Amino acid sequence: MTITAKTAVNDWVIRNADSVTINGVPTPAAKAVEVLSSQRTGIFDVSLANMDVVQTSQFEFDLAEEEDLAGVDAALERFIDGGELSLRAIDDFIMRAKRYSTAGRYLSGLANYLYGVLAREDVAESGLHGQLHEGGGYEGKYDQAVGILGAFDRPPAEAICGMVAFHYNQFQRAMTKTKSQRVAEVSLRFQSLLKGEPLRTEGLSQSPHTSLDFALSDSVLEQVLAWSALPLDGTAASSIADMASEIGAQLPRDAFKLHLVAAEHAIAAKDFASAGHHAERLRHSREAETWYAGLRARLQSQGVS
Repeated sequence: MTITAKTAVNDWVIRNADSVTINGVPTPAAKAVEVLSSQRTGIFDVSLANMDVVQTSQFEFDLAEEEDLAGVDAALERFIDGGELSLRAIDDFIMRAKRYSTAGRYLSGLANYLYGVLAREDVAESGLHGQLHEGGGYEGKYDQAVGILGAFDRPPAEAICGMVAFHYNQFQRAMTKTKSQRVAEVSLRFQSLLKGEPLRTEGLSQSPHTSLDFALSDSVLEQVLAWSALPLDGTAASSIADMASEIGAQLPRDAFKLHLVAAEHAIAAKDFASAGHHAERLRHSREAETWYAGLRARLQSQGVS
């Protein structure tokens, strides 16, 4: 277990142990919790014994100093201001941020995400993004980034975790990213749709982009977010038509979102044939089961079988 935030004595509880050792050194239980709660860096093997039964756990302490975290954030801001996404630009960012030694784990999470964005942009520019298998290289980088950044309460970390959750259609998680208002509002819309609850039908594109999700999203995710924020009141016909023409080129999880948007627009515009067409593409989706049943009922109320 990697610990990235300061702990208190009360966070550590030792029960049913006759003896305790920390890195092989016998330590009274009361003293052990004091030792563990005072650590900031290093790896500690903690063994608890009860007669012949021994349980060993390993804890890695990697607590960053606030000034080092702020230094990495400043380096990231400089990277964003540079307006260049390339291996060289990412490596320059890493070199500038490496001197903030206690924030190395935080830096690693940001770097993984940026390498993932670069990989996805390369695939998109090649025209092959629609053929990319799920679990592709960029997603591995995104997963590594979230695995690290989820432990940090920092605007860049929150923005990245929210965007990756949105990408994976984890709307419940993405909608909690209140510092990424656009991601949160669009995710709330999808969550409401899938649960058959009332939703906002006006356009969400005017949501203020005060967080870093606007600067850090990859181009494919940015386009999907923009499409997902379109009005669902039947007034966005031209934009929806452009979106619908691109659905076939998207990964399945993105096509899922866009079929939802297209169907809701169509039924509001009384284009019931199109609404039914997009709904049928999600007919066998377990996640869309409640939404699909509700949309079919709405179509039937309009005399559409």
